Amino acid sequence: MVTETEPRVTVITGGGSGIGRAVALRLAEGGDRICICDLNEQGLRETAERVRSNGGTAETAVLDVRDRSRVESWCGRVLDQLGKIDCLFSNAGVNARALVADMPLESWSLLLDTHVTGTFNFCQAVLRHMVERKSGAIVITSSDYAIVGMPNAANYAAAKTALYSLTKSLAVEFAPYGIRVNAIGPGPIDTPLIRAGRTEAEWQERLRGYENRLPMKRLGRPEEVASVVDFLLSQRAAYMTGQLLQPNGGQVIW
Repeated sequence: MVTETEPRVTVITGGGSGIGRAVALRLAEGGDRICICDLNEQGLRETAERVRSNGGTAETAVLDVRDRSRVESWCGRVLDQLGKIDCLFSNAGVNARALVADMPLESWSLLLDTHVTGTFNFCQAVLRHMVERKSGAIVITSSDYAIVGMPNAANYAAAKTALYSLTKSLAVEFAPYGIRVNAIGPGPIDTPLIRAGRTEAEWQERLRGYENRLPMKRLGRPEEVASVVDFLLSQRAAYMTGQLLQPNGGQVIW
């Protein structure tokens, strides 16, 4: 394992809003040099501005995690400029709800390609470097729905289940190189993604359903998930790999 006093370099995908933004802000406050990407250029700019206004540093890129060549090119540029990549938080995601009988193949492919292939692309790009250094930590955003079914979103549940399996496989494969790979399984978190595709009336109805059903009777906050990611990337979790931690308000208990 590499030991050093230089600030960590952390790459974050989907850093333009929600959990990705909260993680970027928290890690930057802790001294990490943050490299964030997102398709949402405005959101990406806002995250970077907040990081910098708090005294942190932020490198940014507008890119699609499905674009393998762009992913490799950007990670290479980060290495050229900053010399290393210590941590990866693979968080980019989308949603497209539909019943299976009505789901277009494009919606199925969009979620599998974005969540699963996008994560694979970034993991492959950074792991080559981490293996050389025999050090690194990765956290992947999975979901409660990696272990329970999800009506009206089989594509989302399938993608998140695949990410949990990918996490476990990567953990086993790269543990001998001093690299840890874990996942988070957030429950309902108040982010733009959970509201996407719903009218205000539909969202309010859904929100009431969450509040009635969740043991904690509220949605989670992105900052609460960020604290879990911070832990998993830190040496406080030095003996943890292949795990799924679930900041979910008690939605799923197992």
